Amino acid sequence: MIDRWYFTHGGQTLGPVTAAQLRQLAMSGRLEPNDLIWPEGRQQGDAVPAHAAIEFKTSSPPLAKKPDWLDDIRAAPATERKPAAPARPDWLEDVRAAEEDEQAFLSLEFDGDKAEDEEEIAKQLLADLDEVDDAEMTEFIPESSQAASCRLVIGSATTRGGVRDLNEDSLLVQQCTWSTGEGQHDVALLVVADGMGGHAAGDRASGLVIRSLGNVLMPLLRPAFTQSSAEASASRAKALEQGLQEANRLVRQIAQENTACKGMGSTAVALLIWDGQAIIRLVGDCRVYHWRGGKLTQVTRDQTLVERMVELGQLSPTEAATHPRRNEVAQAVGKYALLEPGRYEVSLDSGDWLVASSDGLQAHVSDSALAEAIAKTSSSAAELADRLVELANQGGGSDNCTVIAVRCV
Repeated sequence: MIDRWYFTHGGQTLGPVTAAQLRQLAMSGRLEPNDLIWPEGRQQGDAVPAHAAIEFKTSSPPLAKKPDWLDDIRAAPATERKPAAPARPDWLEDVRAAEEDEQAFLSLEFDGDKAEDEEEIAKQLLADLDEVDDAEMTEFIPESSQAASCRLVIGSATTRGGVRDLNEDSLLVQQCTWSTGEGQHDVALLVVADGMGGHAAGDRASGLVIRSLGNVLMPLLRPAFTQSSAEASASRAKALEQGLQEANRLVRQIAQENTACKGMGSTAVALLIWDGQAIIRLVGDCRVYHWRGGKLTQVTRDQTLVERMVELGQLSPTEAATHPRRNEVAQAVGKYALLEPGRYEVSLDSGDWLVASSDGLQAHVSDSALAEAIAKTSSSAAELADRLVELANQGGGSDNCTVIAVRCV
């Protein structure tokens, strides 16, 4: 059963949440009838309006006009078109089932003289449930009060490995620090891009990703002094997304114009860290890990065939690790006219680590080995990046490997 969902609200993409939390969001007004919802593992293009699955207190408004960006899909070659989503996707049943379970749980019968007491019990039960939901919501709804400002220490390393003749990975690190009467501000734009397409084009594709995203940060600095925190957060997310879309356009254009570059593409992960709040966009199977208090968490979820099979219960994680199609990505910069990146956000505290990497790291360095390396590292981000690249080479070095390590101090 699907129980991890993404949704749009107020111009932002949020989640993941459970189906029951979607219901609570609708009840509290934090999810509107025309906001879009879709289950984890599907793309936003498969999303439907919330009122198609959830009953709102007011009548549902008519469906909005189809967005113009659907023309990109129609204009793409027939071989690239994805099958249209069904008019009523079956995963909506999971939301409805969660609603029914929740309603059954909240249903109380009032009997005679005890009606007033039982009504008070019901009210308290609803209040307690709202408190729990509000506490859970803070984990994924970005608020400026959540992101504590932190100074960033950044290190990076890359290698072609022990097998490949060419390093088709590219990386970008842009960092800016300024101080005002309100304190110090640390901002960084970090990108890891893993090119595909062989000697002629893979490195060029990843270079185009870096070139496109390299224009994102500077235009955001001037309005940072005048925008509200909500406006600024939305502007940053939009700018990061636009940078990836521009990279997608460039890679596709050059691949079509130059026969030597036909079929080239790149996976990528981009992070925009601003005063302790990290906005992350993923295309393909690069990864971001978060370390806090001795616990390592994989923030991103690979956009690959085997990852989807794991989500559907068709493969175990162990089987996926050795599956012959484990490197087949569902999304890549330059692959389709319409790019659908994975969207994530992380709030950083002092002592936290973020590690962004190409798939050459995960091919030879397990999560436990990664956690051990972080635990043994001091505050030197360069030391950690070098150590992880070294571990990948020691493990076999079958692919290019690129690592960017970030320490919040």
